[in-house]
Amino acid sequence: GSMIIDADGLIVFRAPQFEEGLYLVDVEEVNSKLNFTSSISPPEILNRHQSIYRALVLGVRDYVRKNGFKGAVIGLSGGIDSALTLAIAVDALGAENIEVLIMPSRYTADMSTDDAREMATQLSVPYHILPIELPVEAFSELLAPLFVDLPDDATEENIQARSRGVLMMALSNKSGKLVLTTGNKSEMSVGYATLYGDMAG
Repeated sequence: GSMIIDADGLIVFRAPQFEEGLYLVDVEEVNSKLNFTSSISPPEILNRHQSIYRALVLGVRDYVRKNGFKGAVIGLSGGIDSALTLAIAVDALGAENIEVLIMPSRYTADMSTDDAREMATQLSVPYHILPIELPVEAFSELLAPLFVDLPDDATEENIQARSRGVLMMALSNKSGKLVLTTGNKSEMSVGYATLYGDMAG
């Protein structure tokens, strides 16, 4: 949100926030004071939430484009965090440049899969449903001799998250699209995120 402030500390010109542009402002000295005039209409002043959203959209767009990615890959769960991430990505890159993976496990409620599918459909984003039961079972079978007589714990949950991470990164590598993580800062702050799983991206 570039601006010009006069000698009295007043904002005399504002450019639109989070948009690139070239704006002409005439500066004229009148009675030892500078006057600023522009033919640009004053832009909309964004509120806090609008500013945060526009900043996220601009940040995603710049990072993806300036680093040569072809778009973005998102794991869509049916929850609010991944839904918001998808909305930001669509506004930043266009629906045609986004690919969604819906990766249910045996514990995933049908409602979550339905919500994820509906979200992708509403935003015209192509999606693929890849159940993770096969890779999770394969990892569990492979690790079974090492886990004899040990109770199930966070290890098994992390295997699910990491199976999803493998699928997203594989699609990213093959398509040249960047994986966008969908976790929030509250989850990260209390350690409720899986390294190499939902933190991949």
